[in-house]
Amino acid sequence: MKKKSQIWQLKPIVLTSCDPEVWRKVTEAKQTLIETGKLPDDAAFIPEEIIEMWTRSIRCGIKWDNPIKVPKLSESDFERIKEKKSLFIEVATGFIKEFQEILEGTDFTMSITDENGILLSKTNNSDRIWNDFMLEIGDIWSEEYVGCTAHTLALAYSRPIQIMGPANFYKFLESNLSSAAPIFNEYGETIGSIRLVQRNADITRMMTHTLGWVTSVASAISSQLKLFRRDKRLKLMNSTLKATFAHIEDGYISIDDSGRIININKEAARLLNLSSDTKINLFTILSDSTALINALHTGRAVLDQNLMLKTDSSEHFIVDIDPFHGDRLKHAQGAVIRIRKKTESVTTEDSARVPSITFDRIIGKSQIMETLKDTAKMVSRKPINILLLGESGTGKEVFAQAIHNFYYKSGPFVAINCASIPANLIESELFGYESGAFTGAEKTGRKGKIEYANGGTLFLDEIGDMPPALQPVLLRVLEEKRVTRIGGNKSVPVDFRIISATNKSLCGNFTEDKFRQDLYFRLAVVKLELPPLRERGEDILLLADNFIKSTCSNFNMPVCTLAGETEKILMEFPWPGNVRQLQNAMIYAVTVAAGRVITPKDLPHDITGGVKYSLSNKLDALKDLEKDVILKTIKELGNATEAAKTLGISRATLYRKIKG
Repeated sequence: MKKKSQIWQLKPIVLTSCDPEVWRKVTEAKQTLIETGKLPDDAAFIPEEIIEMWTRSIRCGIKWDNPIKVPKLSESDFERIKEKKSLFIEVATGFIKEFQEILEGTDFTMSITDENGILLSKTNNSDRIWNDFMLEIGDIWSEEYVGCTAHTLALAYSRPIQIMGPANFYKFLESNLSSAAPIFNEYGETIGSIRLVQRNADITRMMTHTLGWVTSVASAISSQLKLFRRDKRLKLMNSTLKATFAHIEDGYISIDDSGRIININKEAARLLNLSSDTKINLFTILSDSTALINALHTGRAVLDQNLMLKTDSSEHFIVDIDPFHGDRLKHAQGAVIRIRKKTESVTTEDSARVPSITFDRIIGKSQIMETLKDTAKMVSRKPINILLLGESGTGKEVFAQAIHNFYYKSGPFVAINCASIPANLIESELFGYESGAFTGAEKTGRKGKIEYANGGTLFLDEIGDMPPALQPVLLRVLEEKRVTRIGGNKSVPVDFRIISATNKSLCGNFTEDKFRQDLYFRLAVVKLELPPLRERGEDILLLADNFIKSTCSNFNMPVCTLAGETEKILMEFPWPGNVRQLQNAMIYAVTVAAGRVITPKDLPHDITGGVKYSLSNKLDALKDLEKDVILKTIKELGNATEAAKTLGISRATLYRKIKG
């Protein structure tokens, strides 16, 4: 994929000369190709791209010596193009106007087309220069109708072009000198062209430097479009962030690397006694900013940090600090801070919450989901440990909450993500610690997640990322039903169910000593596999509709609906990010949609701009999935023969599917 900044690096296609003999040879070569289908021996100097397009022009049935006739878009079709390309037309026309005066007294005209060759803009002097042909906005100057020209070459090969008249397929254009360059969007896709034509060029005074001019203008238009779209995305992200913050019950603040508040929601403003539009520096109101400064400097997350205000020493707060930074930066560019009052009741409630998800709230009417929910309800009736398997974004925590509510209902539900907490902190998070257990420990000590889960459910997400050194300690807790805090010698009895979740094959880690086999069998008394969204068919539109309605409700907007074409795209897309990706896509679509109907252009680019998932694409994906299952089965069972038996296929079929 080409980037806009690379336009100068693209090798141009050039065929120009001030020698009349060269013009004659190009003309004769084209005529010979038209008449005989072959080129003369002395035509080797003509770029192959031009010859290819001449050949295609002949196949299209274009009569090179006839007058040019190009169709024109209907008024309604052109209005749709203008609406879709409004930003492109606005930016490109701005550049056209800049060169209007320069070109006014010359025999040069400048014009802009879209990627299909539709004329979108032109200089005012075009009618005077092209007095023998009327150039009109909305004309379709595509390769299909005009054959080989500078701009059709630029669009077809995405490279800057300069050609003398005879290189144009039409005889009508044989006296011109033409330069053209492609215009790219931010994804490196060709979205149009700019062309500069010297009509009836004087061979002895040809201005060949126009290639550099037109290339630089194309690059400037591409860069301007990139800036406009980046600004639009930043505004969208900022408004989305504000809307998200506003609908979160906890207190949240985002700051930049200097500590200045970027966004603050109502709850955080209430807790800190600040206005919701404040832009003050957070450091200035804290009695000790060391922890916050260190988090920004190191880029490491901090959980359950004590903070106190300068203005009121009695007001203590607990914060989680999550720094964010660019890939190439070591220090953070800012942080998102979750804040709440420090009270035992708040801490306990935060760690051991009662989830709201029940089975009847899980959206899905597909057979595979109905069967899964029935099975999950059945195993929920006993306090046995359950392992949830599934790709990222399939809703493993949703099922964990539903299972918990089906059995415990009012009991605590404590969740911990084993991948998101640093290895040196996860032990204290799970088991808690006594006073003075380590540097930075709270004076009163602290309960661990396991103690908070007593009488309820402990949900261990991404269990495959639990540090190996911690696994035997957890195993001992499960066997003894007692937990000992770090730095303590007193064990506390606990009774809880573990629901763990992973998107990895834990069995494959046994031989690599990454996951203990005995712990696996303790956790996986029952295994439930959540299907990826691509296998849930009819559920896709159900989920999409639900996400649209909830988003519109949160943003206080009228409810949007999906256009038929949009529904088709959603149904055909493979959803590698599963339900989470669909939810994000619908939030994005609701945010950017101009009206109350979500059209394909309102969907994120990673959905509409990727591969078109035809039937063959789906079959290829299915084969890859089948191959992956076979390889995982062989790895788990240790040999191909056992794997073939388990899968119900012959060894020959197994090997064929692996090789295929």
